[in-house]
Amino acid sequence: MHAGFWKRFFANFIDGFIIFFVARVTAMLFGLLIATLMFETAFIQFFFVRFEYRTAEILLGIFSLTIIWGSALCVVWLYYAIMESSRFKGTLGKLALGIAVVDERFEKVSFGRASARYWSKCVSVVTLYIGFLMAGFTEKKQALHDKIANTYVVNKNMLEIGYHRPESVQNSNEGQEPQDGLGPAY
Repeated sequence: MHAGFWKRFFANFIDGFIIFFVARVTAMLFGLLIATLMFETAFIQFFFVRFEYRTAEILLGIFSLTIIWGSALCVVWLYYAIMESSRFKGTLGKLALGIAVVDERFEKVSFGRASARYWSKCVSVVTLYIGFLMAGFTEKKQALHDKIANTYVVNKNMLEIGYHRPESVQNSNEGQEPQDGLGPAY
């Protein structure tokens, strides 16, 4: 029911290729925009009038890199957060491998929770990727960022056939209409 480590690994591998190209294009577009601003407008005069020439170059370089990498980081964050909180319940890599990100009720996660899941990956990176490796050893195949955001990565076919939900969730929904057209078992 829960997606294993290798399925998640290869989904992330596919997403890595997609993100590489999207982030690269975003960075190039912002780089061109900044270059145009620097050489075609009075924007550059702001720095060169107030600072020594070398200092102005350094400040413009820092400003440019901050804008370029910040925009690329925002694109990556939005890719994960929007895709995982959408009706698809996962990124393109997860869709290709038939897995989905869900909450404790096996429903799609909110944008806020998907964002928390994305930013929690920083903790997994800081722990020398041990947070990611946890997905191979925990009972419900949760990585550290899943535990922090209280999310699960499951095989999508189990959601489609209405595979069993936790007992507490089943009892709390008795007598209610099924959601997402998944049938009474869901």
